[in-house]
Formats: sequence, structure tokens, C-alpha cells
Amino acid sequence: MTDRILPVGVVLRRIRQVLEGDSVLSDAWVEGEVSKFQIWNSGHAYFTLKDESGVLEGMMWKTKVNRQSFIPRVGDQVIVNGTVTIYEARGQLQFDANVFQPAGTGLLQAQFEALRQKLEAEGLFDPSRKRPLPRFPKKIGVATSPSGAVWHDIQRVIERRYPLVELILAPTLVQGEQAPNAIVAAINRLLELPDLDVIIVGRGGGSIEDLWCFNDERVVRSLFSSSVPMISAVGHETDFTLSDFVADVRAATPSAAAELVVPDINQLIQEVEGYRLTAKSSVLAGLQERLADVQSLVQRLNHMSPIQQLVVQQARLDFLTSRAAQTIERSLTLQASRIDQLHATLTALDPQAMLRRGYAQITRANDGNLVSRASQAVPDDLLRAEFADGTLDLATLSVTIRDTSEQSPIMQRGQS
Repeated sequence: MTDRILPVGVVLRRIRQVLEGDSVLSDAWVEGEVSKFQIWNSGHAYFTLKDESGVLEGMMWKTKVNRQSFIPRVGDQVIVNGTVTIYEARGQLQFDANVFQPAGTGLLQAQFEALRQKLEAEGLFDPSRKRPLPRFPKKIGVATSPSGAVWHDIQRVIERRYPLVELILAPTLVQGEQAPNAIVAAINRLLELPDLDVIIVGRGGGSIEDLWCFNDERVVRSLFSSSVPMISAVGHETDFTLSDFVADVRAATPSAAAELVVPDINQLIQEVEGYRLTAKSSVLAGLQERLADVQSLVQRLNHMSPIQQLVVQQARLDFLTSRAAQTIERSLTLQASRIDQLHATLTALDPQAMLRRGYAQITRANDGNLVSRASQAVPDDLLRAEFADGTLDLATLSVTIRDTSEQSPIMQRGQS
């Protein structure tokens, strides 16, 4: 009997395992009215759903809250996807939510949003992993229905734009319960082909139910894991599927996919013609430049020839000779003028010239020292006055000194 006694934790853990192992409760869609909703500081959301039959407590982790495009309020009627489990610490039944949707959106739209958030969290839609399309593909695979207009539209566009490419059809269902597996199989068949450049997966327009196979997780993961770039071309321009999000390129229509995957051969011809004209212009410009270089070199060679050098040097010698003659002539003229100026200056300073104008030079008779001031003489001095035509010996009778403030340099005339 004692071996049937279970600890509380074991009981709660077994209940949680049973709940989470149930195929319905582990991925349940619950509709009800939100009677309580709060996002805590931790970022986790806690809420209560109710209807006329009962109440269900739930929570949503912060990472999932941040991905919600719709956050409910108290009183909203909602559809919630999640897992029924048990919070062991309190022994409380709890709904672990993945996505909120307004009740009026319908189950398919809610399932779409739930799967979108799940795959986005795994990084399947990350723009950084998307690959560019090859510019000049040689082999293109197409996974679509062989009987629909899609295959014929793609063929027609490719034939018009770029008939050099090889198109390979992988026939598949594109609607119904069997379509997801068929699409995955068609993609795998194409990936087995050697040298495949790109794959187009698509179908024409339809309702959300018609296009639902392209929201299937198996199809989305098949596009994600492809070794070559994938183009999703599902429905019309306003239709969006999860395959569009995961593909490397989303085309609005299958015909648009064919436009995107190959270049326009007429445009290529125009580009080639443009390159030809540009190359021709470049070559001509290069030739003109080389011709100018040759002409420049010829001019340089002519300039550097011995005869030309002699002519240049003779001209330079003539120029220097002329400059030297001019320089010497100017120098002689300047020197002659300077000599005339110095002669005039010397003439003006010649003592004899002063004497010839009537002035005399007074010296002491005994020693010949110049007497230029009256203060240098005393009475009874014997002086000698020299004139232009001779000398006089003088005796000083008296000396009169003028007031120095009135003195001016005046040479005395001799007295006997």
C-alpha cells in the first residue's frame, strides 16, 4: 500500500506530463472573454479567460508577448493558442499561451498568426539569410500544377524575355490536404537535378482555404532548407502566405516571378550595343591620346636634336653677349658719373680753393699748428697767415672772445 503513496510534486508532474502529452491540449485553440489582463514588469503577461461554463487562468512569456500583433484588453472576445499545463509550485491549472487573436478573425487566420510567430522566432524569415537571384540562370525549376495557367504563363514570359534558359516542371498538387506533401516532394525532386540555379513555387489566386497548403509548416521549412534560391509566387498581389515570408524572393504573381527570374534579352541587346559604343569611344579616345603622346615626343626629339641645340645655344650666346655689352656700358656710365661727382666734391673741399676766394689759413709761426679759433691765441703770439698767393707773419696785439652763443665759424683775415 505504501508504494502507492505519491509525493505532491510527483502527482503534479504526472498531471503536467499527461496534459502536455495530449494531442489536443498541447496545441489547443481556446475562445473566451478576457476578464483580466496584465503585463508585469518582467514583461510576462497574465490573463483570465471565461465563458458561461468556467474560467481558465493563463500566462504568456515575455518573448512571445513582444511578437504579438494584437494585445487584448479586458472585455475582448479572443481566440488564444497555447498548451494546457499545470503550474506545479501552486498546483494550479494554467494555459501557456502562444498567440492572441480577436475572435472575429477566424481560426485559419489565428493559426496563420501563431505559426508565423513561431517560425519568425526561429529565424526563418530573417532578411539577412535571403539570397540574391542569379542574373543569368541556365536552369530553372518550377513546382506547380501542370494543368493550371501558372505553368503556361511562366513558359510564355520566359520564351519572350530569355529563351536561352532551360525550364523544368516538377508537377504537384497546389490545393487540398495532400498538397503540402506533394509540394515538398516536387521541391526535393528539383533539388536533385545538377546545376539547378533557382526554383519557382507557385499557383494562381484563390481563397485563404485554397492557398492554405502554402502556409503549411512542412512547405515553409522545405523552402527554408533549399540549397538554391527560392521564389514564392502564390496567388495574386494582395495574397500573402508564409511561403512568401521564407522565400528568398516573393513575386506578386507567377508571371511576375518569371519576369524577376530572367533578364530581358532585348534589354541585354541594348546594353551590349551600349557597351560596344562605349568601348569604341574608349578605344578612339585612347588612340587620340596615344597620337598626342607621339606628337609630343616628336616635338621633344626635334627640340633635343644637335642642330636645334646649336641654334638654341647660339641664340642664347647672342642674347648673353648683348646683355653683357649693355651691362658694361651702363656700368661705365655710372662710374663716370660717380667720378664726376667725386671730383666736384673734392674740388669743393680743396683748401686752395678756399684760399683763392680770399680766405687765409692761420698757423703758429713756431710750430705750424693750425689756429682755427680766437681762443687758441694769446697776445704777443707770432702767427702766420697763408693766402693763395703767399704768406704773412703776424704778431697778436690783443685777443677778443665773442659770446659763444653768438659765435659762428668765420675765418679771420690777417692783420700786420
